[in-house]
Formats: sequence, structure tokens, C-alpha cells
Amino acid sequence: MPGTPETAIRLDSPAAWLGSSLLVTDDEGACGPALPLAGFYVREVRHLNVLRLEIDGAAPWCCERSRPDTTQLAFVFVHPEIAREGGSPEESTTDEHGIPHRALDLRLTYRVEPHRLRATLRLRNRSRKPVSPEVAFVVGADYADLLEADEGLRKQEAPVEAGVEEGKIRLRYRHEDPRLAFSTVVRGWGDGVATVEPGRWASRVELPPQGEATCELQVDAFDPDLEMDDEARSARLHDLGRWRAAFTKVTVPGNPLVERILGRAAADLASFPQLEGEPDEWLALQAGMPLYPAFFGRDALTAGWQGALLDRGATLDAALTRLGRLQSARDFAWRDEEPGRIPYQVRSGPLARLEVNPYSAYYADFAGPLMYVISLANLYAWTGEREDVERHWPTACRILEWAETRGDRDGDGYLEYLTQSPVGTKHQGWKDSDDAILYEDGRRVPAPIATCEIQGYWYAARQGMAVLAWVRGDRARARELWREARDLKRRFNRDFWDPEERFYGLALDPDKRLVRAPASNVGHCLACGIIARERLRDVVDRLLAPDMFSGWGVRTLTTQHAAYNPLAYHLGTVWPVENATICFGLRRMGFGEEALRLAEALFGLPQLYAGDRMPECVGGYARDEHPTPGAYPRANSPQTWNASALWLVLQALLGMLPYAARHLLVVDPLLPPWLPEVELHGLRVGATTATLRFWRDDRGRTRARVLEHDGPLHLVRQPPPEAVGVGLGRRLRALLPPK
Repeated sequence: MPGTPETAIRLDSPAAWLGSSLLVTDDEGACGPALPLAGFYVREVRHLNVLRLEIDGAAPWCCERSRPDTTQLAFVFVHPEIAREGGSPEESTTDEHGIPHRALDLRLTYRVEPHRLRATLRLRNRSRKPVSPEVAFVVGADYADLLEADEGLRKQEAPVEAGVEEGKIRLRYRHEDPRLAFSTVVRGWGDGVATVEPGRWASRVELPPQGEATCELQVDAFDPDLEMDDEARSARLHDLGRWRAAFTKVTVPGNPLVERILGRAAADLASFPQLEGEPDEWLALQAGMPLYPAFFGRDALTAGWQGALLDRGATLDAALTRLGRLQSARDFAWRDEEPGRIPYQVRSGPLARLEVNPYSAYYADFAGPLMYVISLANLYAWTGEREDVERHWPTACRILEWAETRGDRDGDGYLEYLTQSPVGTKHQGWKDSDDAILYEDGRRVPAPIATCEIQGYWYAARQGMAVLAWVRGDRARARELWREARDLKRRFNRDFWDPEERFYGLALDPDKRLVRAPASNVGHCLACGIIARERLRDVVDRLLAPDMFSGWGVRTLTTQHAAYNPLAYHLGTVWPVENATICFGLRRMGFGEEALRLAEALFGLPQLYAGDRMPECVGGYARDEHPTPGAYPRANSPQTWNASALWLVLQALLGMLPYAARHLLVVDPLLPPWLPEVELHGLRVGATTATLRFWRDDRGRTRARVLEHDGPLHLVRQPPPEAVGVGLGRRLRALLPPK
């Protein structure tokens, strides 16, 4: 029988991370010129670009590598390896140091901590004679920015001083700018007698037959912008552990593979808090590994609301807090700042600190600000806490004020973006690559541009803000916002509809002409609720037509477009995070069977890849034509909002909508045969923690029940409020107890 294809990406760059610390090695556990990205980074600064283990001056033979968890890389070596066969069965050959071949069994584990790297090496002599090898770690630093390392091009450089102080190796960056006053301290411990030189720690160990020895290395990174002593490190790890311990636990009795995939997604999401800023910001999520160990506003917000089923919105609250403190109050074209905007990305490498690029806080994003408001409404739905609304309300108000004035550049009622920074990103919607928005013939659309999904976000943000205003008692403002949302929906359905395609256009160009290019952006409009009810069927059918739906998900661009490329970033790839949003939209609007079809495709993707982990985006190859989807050449794995995506899909399949302020959880489970039962243990809605069971009975009908709860919680079965084809009779029947 045919099996599942074995698919992998980035096999040559294993990584481990925690907070802002990141270790990338080659596939033999070393950092050096063979892999330009390799190194130990803290806050995107490479504190070690050289790190290698030597036995008697030579690299041991790597037999295996693994990642026990996201904070560790582990390697198994033998030394010395047999160069060529020889000798009789009665005698063993040796190397030039007299060590029998394959005598040394070595296990090396790297563990990252906030601003620290630990290496533990365990050696055992498997031969019948004593040996005394020299164990050495060779280290060096270049203090490159992660972006420089990835591109292989330095834009800032200075001498690195290496010395020995009190038995420790100390590396210093001698850059003239004090903002780059980085240093690194390396110290070692071992069972033998140690020798410490600039750039090299060594110890000669005596190993009797079957004897064992241990050597340890500790690397501490010092950053002038953020001191990290043991107390600060412990506080962060304590908060991180407490947050993780409160996660909802999910079991899937009828499908252990899906349970394992969800477990991987939860573990990945749990690994991404950046642990930066004030304590109430520590849980704000960074974007992805190995290329984006940084705070990206829309990524953190998206992952936070998609994964709120796991943590009741704790990471979402942290992201809202951090973004609120970074909200701009000025005009500054270099960073595309305008009063009321929140940052698209916040990076801390040398290039950002020196303003070589504008990314120390870069604001060119229209998706993130509107997602902020949507996310605040989502947070309130899960917590029911008025205090959450009050803390973030001023930031949300300033965002809407910006959108209504500076965001709508020409006063036509739509949001249009136009980048001001000379080195900024051209596109500021969901798709931010330079060639993301194209006319039908493949020409690039000039700015200013009003993409369709941005209008959808604006619609949802106004509706969410209306609800929050009502909660705060400002009924007049709530009615005004609701009316503005309704008017936007009416205009959108007039101006963005393409009657020939029976679909919505991708954007309006500077002359307000419709860009008629069928793209996945419309799926965001579906999820936001801006699409007219009578056109929903056309939109759903188009999204799932063969030129859009690959079998693994909805492509970013139709295969019929002149610029379609299955391996281009936004011109034909499939993004799991985007497809989770589309799945949510399908379920919200009552297209259950279509949501199941997309959910099955998305749960099939992790099964292809090592560790049950989806890449950032996969290729657009059709599932019935190619055994795997392909992958974007530089895709991150893991990516934060991919780790959250499957949790949103699960929430959509359960039809789960929390109303914590009323101690209410509305559900409408739609479980396929491959997902016959789901149990949620420790789900938090407001102040209540509960265990729930969802299952298919023998007739294929779905059921839901609260098994345990420690506070008030009313479980109500109802189809999604906006679901098409659901009349009053069905809603009343859903309230009756099952027979």
C-alpha cells in the first residue's frame, strides 16, 4: 500500500530557541563558515559565529542529531571514525593518538536559555584500553546582525577582541557606537585539567575502559540594552512555566495522529514568547524560526487570537500591551510612522540600532492596526473582563481615528496604503512581498492601493469596536460605529464585486479601477463578514475551485493568472495561517461541508513533514498531480501563526464561540469520521475552568457535554449566528436535548 510521503525542509540548519536566544548549527552540530546563518544569537545579534567540538584537534563523526524540545539540540558522535577498513577481527585499529577507532561514544547537548547557551558533553570509552583524549570547544564572535548573516553581506563591522580573564574567555565588540557594546563570556568545566586560550577551551580527560567523563560549557551574552542576571532569567522562566501549565489539554481518543499534531502545535506556540520588555509583555510572541526571532505586530495578534482556546488570550493581552506602548504619536517617514499607527515589526539587531534599516520599530502595516481592534474584541469574548477593554481602549480609539483620517488618504471611504520610507515595504496589507498585488496581465499595481482584505478588516474592526463601546455604556458611539460598518459593507459590495468572475477583485488601484485577479485575499473578507449574503455561495465555490484550491489549501493566486508560480511567496503558494482564517469564515457563514474539506487538507499537511510541523508556506502543486505540495524556498519552520492555525481550525469545527461576560459558551460541533471525538481539559472561559467532550454518535450526529466545571458556564448549542440556510426551526431544535 502507498504510504505518506516523507517531506522535509531546512534539514541543514537545525535550531533551538528560548525567548530572544537562538542557536542555529549545521547538521553536524557546529557553527562556522559552512553554513552562513549558523551561530548563537541573542536579540538578533550573533554572539558566536564559531562553535565547534574537537577531539584531539579533529571533529568527531556525527551519527545522529535530534531536538529533544525547542530549547535543545542533541548530537551523538563517535571518535575516531574508521577511515578505511583494515585489521583482523582479533585486533582493533587506532588513530595517530593511539585511540582505537570508534572507542569514544560522545553525546553533546546544547540548551538555550535567556541570553545564555549551555553545552554538555558526555564521553565514554567503549574500548578495552585506557585513553586520554583532549576535548576542546573552539569559539569566535563577529556580532553580525541576523539579517546580515542570512544575506551573507555585512553592513556594519568592527574588530572583535578575544582574551582570557580569570579563567574565562571574553569576547568584545569594539564598535565605536556604544549601542553596539556587546560582549560574550565563555567558561568551561570538566573532569580533566583545563587549558583556556583566547577562542579555545580545552581539557584532557583520562578515561579507563568503559570510563565516563563530562565537560560543560556556558556562554553568556551581554547586551547594553538589556541586562539579564540570574534573577531576571528566573523570573521570566517562572512566568513562562506558569503560562504553559495553564494550557488547555486536548485529547482525541479516536485519532491519536491528530492528537499528536495538535500537541506539536501547542508545544511550538508555547515556545515563542519573546520574554522582552516589561513583565506584562513577556508573553508577546515572536514570529518564527530561524529567520524571524522578533516581534511582528500582526503575527503576534493573529497567533494570539487564533490560539486563544489554549490560553484564554494571555499572549494576545501581552501583544496588545506591547503594541499600545509602541503606538506612534508622530510623523516620521523613515519608519512610516503616523499618529495612531502600531508597529509592523520591531527588530533589535545592529542594523536596526544603527538605523541602517528602519526596523527598530517599523510601522508600514494596515493589517496590524485593524487586527488590534478585532483582537481586543476577541480577548473580551474569552475573558469577559471590562478591565481588559479599559486598558487597551485608548490605543484602539487612536487606531480608528488614524484609519478614518490618515488611512483613508483620499476620503473615498476605503483604506489605501502608500509607503513613505525610501527603504520600506511596498505592500502593507495581508500580503507584503513586492510583487504581491498584480493586474491580470502580471503588471505591478502602483500605490496607493486599497486591497480587499483591508476593507474587510476595517469592517470587522468597526463592528468589534461597536460591541466594546456598547459594553462600556457608550450606546451612541456603538450605533455610529455599527452604521459606519454597514455603510462600508454596502460600498464594498458595489465597488469590489466582479460580475464576470462572480468573485471580488483583489484591490482598487490609484484610479479606483478594480484589480481583477482572483486571490486568497477574498477569503479574509469571507471571515470578516463583509461579503453580501446573496454572493456567499459564489465566493465559496470560487475559493474551492480547482484553480484556487490545491487539495492542501487555497492558493494565494489562481493558477490561471499570468504570474502564477507555485513556489512564489504570494503568487501561488498555500499559507496554512490564511487557510485557517478561511476555514473559520466558511464555518461562520454556514458552509460546514466546505469547512470540513479545508480542515482535512490542513490536518493532512503536518503529516508530511518532520516533527508534524507545517512550514511557513507550502507550494501550490495540486494534490492529485504531485505527492507533496512543494515549499517556498526560504520558508520558516516553525512559524508562530502556523502553530496557532490548527487551533483555530479546531475551534471552527467545534463551532465554539465564547461569551465570557455572560458565562456562556456557544457550540455547534461538526465532527467528520476522522475526528470522532474531542475532549478539552482545562478550557478557560472567563473565570471558569471546564472539561468538555464533543463526539459523534453511532448515527453520525454530533454531541457536546460539559463534564466538569469549577464555576458558572452555560453550554448552548446553536449554529453560527450568520450561517446561511439556518432558519428559526433549526435554531429552536438545536436548543432541545438530544434524544
